[in-house]
Amino acid sequence: MNSRLEWILTGLHLKDELLPAFINEGIDDSLLVTLTDEDLKSIGVGKLGDRKRLLKEFSRMTSSGFATQPRTANPSAYPAAKVIPKAVPTRSHSETFSDEPMLASAAKPYINSLGLPFVPIPHGKTICCVWQLRIKDFAQYCAETGSSLPGSDFPQGDDHPVVNIRWADAHLFCDWLTKREIWLGLVPPRLTYRLPWDEEWSAAVGLTYESGSTPKARSGVVEGYPWGDSFPPPLGAGNYHSRFQCDGYPETSPVGSFAPNKLGIYDLGGNVWEWCMDLYEKGAPHRVLRGASCFNDDPLYLMSSFRDHHLPDHASNNVGIRLVIAPAIAGEPWLKF
Repeated sequence: MNSRLEWILTGLHLKDELLPAFINEGIDDSLLVTLTDEDLKSIGVGKLGDRKRLLKEFSRMTSSGFATQPRTANPSAYPAAKVIPKAVPTRSHSETFSDEPMLASAAKPYINSLGLPFVPIPHGKTICCVWQLRIKDFAQYCAETGSSLPGSDFPQGDDHPVVNIRWADAHLFCDWLTKREIWLGLVPPRLTYRLPWDEEWSAAVGLTYESGSTPKARSGVVEGYPWGDSFPPPLGAGNYHSRFQCDGYPETSPVGSFAPNKLGIYDLGGNVWEWCMDLYEKGAPHRVLRGASCFNDDPLYLMSSFRDHHLPDHASNNVGIRLVIAPAIAGEPWLKF
């Protein structure tokens, strides 16, 4: 790549969309540290989350590369380059999003380099992605690692959940994303991306207290569904089996297409099953999946407390993943699969 700007835009999956606009405005690497939120709006960066991530990356640059601390450049040092007139900002990007993962809240989620928002869940220091991992997120991983993008036997768009993900695939993705964002300076080394533990997933869906020492013992014990106590799911509850006629999608839907829960988290029921870290029961190799999918219509499977389980090499059109960010634990068995 010929410039730091091109490298940053590629890393944030924005090159094709935004590089021509930067070139058209005459913005080169020397000016990146001088840009403001209003400048990026003028260039054509319409999404607040994209502007936030770009400003964070630009603030870490010097004329020769990345700086360990942000600095402010003097625009007069670059008289030959085009400088966009500064406008008085009406709203800071930091008013909507948190720059620090562990300071995220439902009102101010943390946004990572892939554009994934994270919010806290009860009883822990873990923050949970509000969406299932999208096809375009996994495509970035594939582009940078040479891995193959898994397909499906029905049409999907970039914002649909990636499917046919094995448990091992999920851990390789998390390992890549952790190292990538530590290297970019977006998360500190004390944090890591991973799958949620079974009880973390329960906390995200609203089951903060469950009895039972294993996922198998907890499965199907607490009654109720992500949308409430009654069955079947009402109109607009989520992407569920077509026989319920509660949504307009015959297969998967774009993530976040329906209302979130009270924590600000979407699609904890339906769309696709989500892998968790845990073994289903002690002494057996099966791993836990939660949330059911748009292909399930059994009331038991749709319960918030139900756990499915499969061998870690299982892949299916109705299985995806959701990420969390959590403190790294020394010796945690990340890639023992």
